[in-house]
Amino acid sequence: MSLIPDENLKSKSSFNFAPMIDFLFLMLAFFATLAVSRASLYDTKLNLVQLKTEDGASPVKQGDESHQINICINQKGEYEWMTEIQTYPMESLQRIQKELNHQHKIGLLPKNRAQTQVLLHIDKGASWDPVAKLIFAIREEGFEAYPVYEPDETVTVDGK
Repeated sequence: MSLIPDENLKSKSSFNFAPMIDFLFLMLAFFATLAVSRASLYDTKLNLVQLKTEDGASPVKQGDESHQINICINQKGEYEWMTEIQTYPMESLQRIQKELNHQHKIGLLPKNRAQTQVLLHIDKGASWDPVAKLIFAIREEGFEAYPVYEPDETVTVDGK
């Protein structure tokens, strides 16, 4: 006679197979996905249609898109380079010219400088002297400057 019953001393003869079955299912799903994607990517032969231009039509070149640069002139006559993320203060006209040349040199701007539009956001209270100097500085570098006009208020049909 012992203090521990014989039932508790014997090892259990059952084993839990649920985690192993889950693992095998995940492995099967992984390799099935791999096989299907490999077959669709590498083993498929596609015959792509060759487009032909019509007689007299000029083909569209990939480099025909324009690029826009936004420069803001505030009431004090200070310049800011505006991007989608934030604005960068520019100390002088030479800094703007240097930045334009740098971006053109490293390939951020199109090779044809006429495809780059420099948009000027001019504050209403800004004096014309810094605006004129900026336009001439941009033209010296071979780019064109375009003012951006924003209406004061929305005009309705009724006039109200």
